[in-house]
Amino acid sequence: MTITAVGQRDYPVVQAAAFLIALLTVASTFLTDLTYAALDPRVRKGQKA
Repeated sequence: MTITAVGQRDYPVVQAAAFLIALLTVASTFLTDLTYAALDPRVRKGQKA
């Protein structure tokens, strides 16, 4: 759908697709960070080196 929208210059669909991809990337990175902090006891919030 996104590729078709690019070919047809349907900018709202392209913008929505780009937004969703960015949102999924940020969400997955955030969940990975939380999981990593929960599994590795050496990583803690606010800890100074």
